Amino acid sequence: MPTRLYGLIKHRVLTGQLKPGVRIIETELSAEFSVSRTPLREALNRLAHEGLLVLNPYKGYSVTPLSIAHFRELCELRRILEPEAAALAAARATAEDIASLRSHAVLSYTPKNPNSYGDYLRANGSFHLALVRSTRNRMLEGMVMSALDRHQRPCYLGLDVGIDSETSTQEHFQIITAVEQRAVDTARRLMAAHIGNAEERISASLRAAGYA
Repeated sequence: MPTRLYGLIKHRVLTGQLKPGVRIIETELSAEFSVSRTPLREALNRLAHEGLLVLNPYKGYSVTPLSIAHFRELCELRRILEPEAAALAAARATAEDIASLRSHAVLSYTPKNPNSYGDYLRANGSFHLALVRSTRNRMLEGMVMSALDRHQRPCYLGLDVGIDSETSTQEHFQIITAVEQRAVDTARRLMAAHIGNAEERISASLRAAGYA
Protein backbone atom coordinates (compact mmCIF):
# COMPACT_ATOMS: atom_id res chain seq x y z
CA MET A 1 0.00 0.00 0.00
CA PRO A 2 2.71 2.64 0.82
CA THR A 3 4.37 1.99 -2.54
CA ARG A 4 1.10 2.52 -4.40
CA LEU A 5 0.39 5.71 -2.45
CA TYR A 6 3.93 6.92 -3.11
CA GLY A 7 3.47 6.43 -6.86
CA LEU A 8 0.09 8.17 -6.97
CA ILE A 9 1.15 11.20 -4.95
CA LYS A 10 4.48 11.47 -6.77
CA HIS A 11 2.65 11.56 -10.09
CA ARG A 12 0.47 14.42 -8.85
CA VAL A 13 3.50 16.39 -7.70
CA LEU A 14 5.52 15.85 -10.87
CA THR A 15 2.65 16.64 -13.21
CA GLY A 16 1.59 19.77 -11.34
CA GLN A 17 -1.71 18.45 -10.04
CA LEU A 18 -0.26 19.34 -6.65
CA LYS A 19 1.24 22.79 -7.16
CA PRO A 20 4.61 23.91 -5.73
CA GLY A 21 4.21 25.19 -2.19
CA VAL A 22 0.74 23.74 -1.61
CA ARG A 23 0.15 22.11 1.77
CA ILE A 24 -0.60 18.39 1.86
CA ILE A 25 -3.82 17.76 3.79
CA GLU A 26 -3.28 14.28 5.19
CA THR A 27 -6.87 13.79 6.34
CA GLU A 28 -8.12 14.47 2.82
CA LEU A 29 -5.67 12.02 1.24
CA SER A 30 -6.47 9.37 3.86
CA ALA A 31 -10.15 9.69 3.04
CA GLU A 32 -9.62 9.77 -0.72
CA PHE A 33 -7.46 6.64 -0.76
CA SER A 34 -9.25 4.91 2.14
CA VAL A 35 -6.03 4.35 4.07
CA SER A 36 -4.83 5.00 7.59
CA ARG A 37 -2.25 7.66 8.44
CA THR A 38 0.53 5.07 8.85
CA PRO A 39 0.97 3.98 5.20
CA LEU A 40 0.26 7.53 4.07
CA ARG A 41 3.02 8.92 6.29
CA GLU A 42 5.40 6.28 4.97
CA ALA A 43 4.71 7.40 1.40
CA LEU A 44 5.01 11.09 2.31
CA ASN A 45 8.29 10.53 4.15
CA ARG A 46 9.68 8.78 1.08
CA LEU A 47 8.71 11.73 -1.13
CA ALA A 48 10.26 14.15 1.37
CA HIS A 49 13.47 12.11 1.30
CA GLU A 50 13.51 12.49 -2.50
CA GLY A 51 13.09 16.24 -2.20
CA LEU A 52 9.60 16.41 -3.72
CA LEU A 53 7.93 17.30 -0.41
CA VAL A 54 9.05 19.41 2.54
CA LEU A 55 8.26 18.46 6.13
CA ASN A 56 7.56 21.65 8.07
CA PRO A 57 7.67 21.33 11.89
CA TYR A 58 4.18 21.53 13.39
CA LYS A 59 2.68 22.20 9.93
CA GLY A 60 3.04 18.90 8.11
CA TYR A 61 4.06 18.39 4.51
CA SER A 62 4.00 20.73 1.55
CA VAL A 63 5.08 20.38 -2.06
CA THR A 64 8.64 21.57 -2.58
CA PRO A 65 8.62 25.04 -4.15
CA LEU A 66 10.22 25.61 -7.53
CA SER A 67 13.27 27.83 -7.70
CA ILE A 68 15.99 28.46 -10.24
CA ALA A 69 18.64 27.50 -7.68
CA HIS A 70 16.96 24.16 -7.00
CA PHE A 71 16.57 23.52 -10.71
CA ARG A 72 20.26 24.28 -11.27
CA GLU A 73 21.14 21.73 -8.59
CA LEU A 74 19.08 19.11 -10.41
CA CYS A 75 20.88 19.90 -13.65
CA GLU A 76 24.22 19.64 -11.87
CA LEU A 77 23.21 16.21 -10.61
CA ARG A 78 22.17 15.15 -14.12
CA ARG A 79 25.52 16.36 -15.52
CA ILE A 80 27.28 14.16 -12.99
CA LEU A 81 25.16 11.08 -13.70
CA GLU A 82 24.05 11.03 -17.30
CA PRO A 83 27.25 11.77 -19.24
CA GLU A 84 28.80 8.82 -17.41
CA ALA A 85 25.72 6.74 -18.18
CA ALA A 86 26.15 7.61 -21.86
CA ALA A 87 29.82 6.64 -21.66
CA LEU A 88 28.91 3.30 -20.08
CA ALA A 89 26.26 2.78 -22.75
CA ALA A 90 28.90 3.33 -25.42
CA ALA A 91 30.96 0.58 -23.82
CA ARG A 92 28.16 -1.88 -23.06
CA ALA A 93 25.14 -1.36 -25.34
CA THR A 94 24.03 -4.32 -27.44
CA ALA A 95 22.49 -4.17 -30.91
CA GLU A 96 19.08 -4.59 -29.24
CA ASP A 97 19.82 -1.65 -26.92
CA ILE A 98 20.74 0.56 -29.86
CA ALA A 99 17.57 -0.45 -31.69
CA SER A 100 15.58 0.52 -28.59
CA LEU A 101 17.32 3.88 -28.45
CA ARG A 102 16.44 4.55 -32.08
CA SER A 103 12.81 3.64 -31.47
CA HIS A 104 12.57 6.26 -28.70
CA ALA A 105 14.75 9.00 -30.17
CA VAL A 106 12.20 10.98 -32.15
CA LEU A 107 10.35 13.71 -30.26
CA SER A 108 7.40 15.67 -31.56
CA TYR A 109 5.57 18.65 -30.14
CA THR A 110 2.67 20.81 -31.27
CA PRO A 111 2.86 24.30 -29.69
CA LYS A 112 0.00 25.18 -27.29
CA ASN A 113 -1.31 21.62 -27.35
CA PRO A 114 -1.29 20.26 -23.75
CA ASN A 115 -1.61 16.64 -24.87
CA SER A 116 1.33 17.07 -27.22
CA TYR A 117 3.36 18.52 -24.34
CA GLY A 118 2.77 15.45 -22.19
CA ASP A 119 3.58 13.14 -25.09
CA TYR A 120 6.86 14.98 -25.64
CA LEU A 121 7.90 14.62 -22.00
CA ARG A 122 6.98 10.93 -21.85
CA ALA A 123 8.87 10.24 -25.09
CA ASN A 124 11.91 12.10 -23.81
CA GLY A 125 11.81 10.10 -20.59
CA SER A 126 11.61 6.86 -22.59
CA PHE A 127 14.78 7.75 -24.50
CA HIS A 128 16.76 8.52 -21.35
CA LEU A 129 15.43 5.36 -19.70
CA ALA A 130 16.48 3.24 -22.70
CA LEU A 131 19.95 4.78 -22.56
CA VAL A 132 20.56 4.19 -18.87
CA ARG A 133 19.12 0.66 -19.06
CA SER A 134 21.78 -0.20 -21.62
CA THR A 135 24.40 0.35 -18.89
CA ARG A 136 23.10 -2.72 -16.99
CA ASN A 137 23.34 -0.76 -13.75
CA ARG A 138 20.03 -0.75 -11.88
CA MET A 139 21.19 1.65 -9.17
CA LEU A 140 22.29 4.18 -11.78
CA GLU A 141 18.98 3.71 -13.59
CA GLY A 142 17.01 4.63 -10.48
CA MET A 143 19.09 7.73 -9.79
CA VAL A 144 18.96 9.00 -13.37
CA MET A 145 15.22 8.58 -13.73
CA SER A 146 14.50 10.17 -10.34
CA ALA A 147 16.55 13.22 -11.34
CA LEU A 148 14.90 13.39 -14.76
CA ASP A 149 11.41 13.22 -13.23
CA ARG A 150 12.14 16.24 -11.06
CA HIS A 151 13.89 18.04 -13.91
CA GLN A 152 10.73 17.85 -16.03
CA ARG A 153 8.43 19.25 -13.32
CA PRO A 154 8.57 22.86 -14.63
CA CYS A 155 7.48 21.56 -18.02
CA TYR A 156 4.47 19.72 -16.61
CA LEU A 157 3.44 22.93 -14.85
CA GLY A 158 2.87 24.46 -18.26
CA LEU A 159 5.82 26.84 -18.45
CA ASP A 160 6.76 27.85 -21.97
CA VAL A 161 10.22 26.29 -22.09
CA GLY A 162 10.79 26.86 -25.78
CA ILE A 163 10.67 23.24 -26.81
CA ASP A 164 12.48 22.55 -30.07
CA SER A 165 11.63 18.94 -30.82
CA GLU A 166 13.74 18.84 -34.00
CA THR A 167 16.91 19.94 -32.20
CA SER A 168 16.29 17.58 -29.29
CA THR A 169 15.70 14.70 -31.69
CA GLN A 170 18.90 15.53 -33.55
CA GLU A 171 20.83 15.54 -30.26
CA HIS A 172 19.37 12.13 -29.41
CA PHE A 173 20.54 10.65 -32.71
CA GLN A 174 24.01 12.15 -32.26
CA ILE A 175 24.26 10.40 -28.89
CA ILE A 176 23.04 7.14 -30.44
CA THR A 177 25.71 7.37 -33.16
CA ALA A 178 28.40 7.82 -30.52
CA VAL A 179 27.05 4.83 -28.57
CA GLU A 180 26.92 2.69 -31.70
CA GLN A 181 30.49 3.65 -32.63
CA ARG A 182 31.73 2.88 -29.10
CA ALA A 183 32.93 6.48 -28.88
CA VAL A 184 32.92 6.74 -25.09
CA ASP A 185 34.30 10.27 -24.76
CA THR A 186 32.04 11.61 -27.51
CA ALA A 187 28.95 10.06 -25.93
CA ARG A 188 29.89 11.63 -22.60
CA ARG A 189 30.43 15.06 -24.17
CA LEU A 190 27.23 15.01 -26.22
CA MET A 191 25.09 14.06 -23.24
CA ALA A 192 26.61 16.84 -21.13
CA ALA A 193 25.81 19.34 -23.88
CA HIS A 194 22.28 17.95 -24.25
CA ILE A 195 21.58 18.49 -20.56
CA GLY A 196 23.21 21.92 -20.62
CA ASN A 197 21.00 23.07 -23.48
CA ALA A 198 17.86 22.05 -21.59
CA GLU A 199 19.14 23.72 -18.42
CA GLU A 200 19.60 27.10 -20.08
CA ARG A 201 16.27 26.95 -21.87
CA ILE A 202 14.23 25.99 -18.80
CA SER A 203 16.11 28.34 -16.45
CA ALA A 204 15.28 31.23 -18.76
CA SER A 205 11.63 30.21 -18.71
CA LEU A 206 11.62 30.04 -14.91
CA ARG A 207 13.05 33.57 -14.73
CA ALA A 208 10.48 34.83 -17.24
CA ALA A 209 7.71 33.28 -15.13
CA GLY A 210 8.91 35.13 -12.03
CA TYR A 211 10.74 32.35 -10.21
CA ALA A 212 13.86 33.39 -8.30
